[in-house]
Amino acid sequence: YPDARMRLLGLVTLVVLAGCSSAGREAAWEKSEPVPRAAGTSTASVGQLTDAEAAWALRDDKAQLEKALKIYEAIVAKDAGHGLAMTKLSRAYYFLVDAHLSLNDAVTPEDRLAVLQKGVDWGERALLVLDPSFEKKMRAGVEFDQAIKDIEKPAIEAAYWYCANLARFAHAKGLAARLFHKDRIGAAMERIAEIEPNFFHSAVDRLFGSYYAGLPSVGGRDLEKAKIHFDQALKASPGYLGNKLLMADLYAVNTNDRALYQKLLKEVIASPDGDDPDIAPENRAAKRHAEKLLNMTDERF
Repeated sequence: YPDARMRLLGLVTLVVLAGCSSAGREAAWEKSEPVPRAAGTSTASVGQLTDAEAAWALRDDKAQLEKALKIYEAIVAKDAGHGLAMTKLSRAYYFLVDAHLSLNDAVTPEDRLAVLQKGVDWGERALLVLDPSFEKKMRAGVEFDQAIKDIEKPAIEAAYWYCANLARFAHAKGLAARLFHKDRIGAAMERIAEIEPNFFHSAVDRLFGSYYAGLPSVGGRDLEKAKIHFDQALKASPGYLGNKLLMADLYAVNTNDRALYQKLLKEVIASPDGDDPDIAPENRAAKRHAEKLLNMTDERF
């Protein structure tokens, strides 16, 4: 089976190259300094956190989102163990790319990658702060895929936003990066599902659906599994429009189902934003993405 052997060799080469390319970046757990604890106890931090949350609530406005980012970063500058602020930074940088930069054609791919990298970095730091056992294992040389299996509930939000940024970063970097990081992301999602199956509006099913649909065929793409996860997300969390958006963008495109693609995107556009302030801005961003993708139908099929 020479063709199969050549495909396997190519796959291995890509993974090795991805590993080499990632070696230039020092992960948070590879740094020597210990992670501070007892975060968020100062009066200044509490007041700043209130200001940051007020700006975050207005994140549809890019200027307000950037204001929130600056305040969260100022909190961490004063309180280096503020895991909550770090987690919010990871989520906020993801939202900056998703809701603003990715819809602006004037923003370069390199600029978007730099922002996603910040989201990854803050997610890493938050994981170490919020789960001391995880930090201990990572500094002892335990593989991430193993260490993440034992994180506790306080760290799952940080783990999710770390992986959301990492998945999008890897997708943008290309095939080698996706293959290199896929097991890390998969292991984290499995742990989150064990602790809180419907975390953040079916985030695990949403990410697993994207994970199995977005992988290359040589790297484990499984469209049947992707559909199962997307269907579960739509059933459990119909009000979160990102579930339909990603099913259209990844599953419908990769199954060459033009009718499903258009149906899902039109449903996103026609859906209400919802009253939940935790996701209404995300839903409005999903609608903007859906309009853009619907206009690209002929390009994608």
